Amino acid sequence: MRRLLAAAFAVAALPASAGILIHDVTLISPERRAPLAHADVLIEGGRIAKVGTHLAAGGEVQRVDGSGRFLIPGLIDSHVHVGHSAALGDDAIDAHPGLWEAYRAQVPRAYLAFGFTTVVDLDLKPKDQAWFDATPLHPRFFSCGRGVHVAGGYGAFKPPKLSSPNFPNLVYEPFEAKSWPSGLDPRDFTPKNAVARAAAQHAICVKAFVEPGFGQFDWPYMHAPTLRELHDAAKAEGLPLMVHANGVQSWRIAFDARAEILAHGLWVWPGGDGALSADARAVVDEAARRQVRVQPTLQVIEGERAIFDPAVLDDPRMAMALPTSVVAYLRTPEAEKSRLAMAADYRGSAPDFDARFRAARERSKASFKRMLERHVALIFGSDTPAGDGFGNPPGLNGRFEIQDWADDGAPLALILGAATLDNAKALGLARELGSIEAGKRADLLLLAKNPLTDVSAYDSILTVFLDGAPLPRESLAPAE
Repeated sequence: MRRLLAAAFAVAALPASAGILIHDVTLISPERRAPLAHADVLIEGGRIAKVGTHLAAGGEVQRVDGSGRFLIPGLIDSHVHVGHSAALGDDAIDAHPGLWEAYRAQVPRAYLAFGFTTVVDLDLKPKDQAWFDATPLHPRFFSCGRGVHVAGGYGAFKPPKLSSPNFPNLVYEPFEAKSWPSGLDPRDFTPKNAVARAAAQHAICVKAFVEPGFGQFDWPYMHAPTLRELHDAAKAEGLPLMVHANGVQSWRIAFDARAEILAHGLWVWPGGDGALSADARAVVDEAARRQVRVQPTLQVIEGERAIFDPAVLDDPRMAMALPTSVVAYLRTPEAEKSRLAMAADYRGSAPDFDARFRAARERSKASFKRMLERHVALIFGSDTPAGDGFGNPPGLNGRFEIQDWADDGAPLALILGAATLDNAKALGLARELGSIEAGKRADLLLLAKNPLTDVSAYDSILTVFLDGAPLPRESLAPAE
């Protein structure tokens, strides 16, 4: 396991430096009770060598003036899907391969531009890792390998042939035997084998999907006994189990299986309005008692609004997330026609879709506030891209998620911790990442504003340090 982690910690080649001294900065790191004013941080060999005040450094050291500025650890988004498109549909990709190429070139840079120096993919296809790792500049990249699905269920409605590189990581679910493909031997798809397939991709976690149908459909799903076997197999490999679960029923199944992390917030339970039900309150309270970590993923639903209202394209920060050519395409009649057709498909999926959508948004916010009240252990993940359309752009979607947390009452110190050290601890990365301490990787953000007093500080990134190499934020803008 330690050898696999060492390999995964590699990042794209960056310019070598004799050393960097960030001088006279206000250091804000989640392991500290208070910021350290007038701090010096010495970086050598891609790691933090010393932290203190009035540090001495040799003449060969590059000095960075931090006066009036704030230094925090690089952010970790522990729920992304780097190979998915957050801007272009399949038809657009086929018709405009140049746009797809431009989009893909910006994806890793966009994460860095918005401060995410580490990302974790929760359902990774091998071809996507090969592409991401080959990009000239990218965040640290980890994954859960291929997510574990049930045949006929969410993410595996019609599994391709076993020989296909897109064949999902299936597990045989006895309670859903009617949906099992007749040509597959269930003995080859045990929970232990599913974990082994994930581990073969250098996984640092195992992701399982427990999705009965978003409260609207009736899909095969993973039941508690199978999920419990999966958890035990993952634990034997030293891997935490992350569960896609967004409803009361799914959360309870995850609790029964002793899952360590819930990879979504809560917005599905019986009833027609946005009010928290007694069962919803109960499972949030149980998550707090069990100390289960939760990724609220508020942007899963918030980002869907772009399908119905494209105003997000007017956000000036979009220019750092998507190439100019892609944004221009999204304003064309061709793209508008596609958006309207998608909106019609969504509304056609249920006669009361608009009411359901509003209720889901209200529920996700209400359950999040309950999590804050009950001190549920929250970790930061944006689920980028969460769904169809362009409402979840790479990097910027994480910034949207930060704003959602702040708008719904999360203390700014909690947000910083959830996106740094708490994430690192949850995924076994805290020896290397998540705080500004001697010996750790020098993945840092230099800000013009204080993130403990103003959430807009996350829009004031001046420099991203990746493995100690300084990257001015403007250098991460799209090439076109």
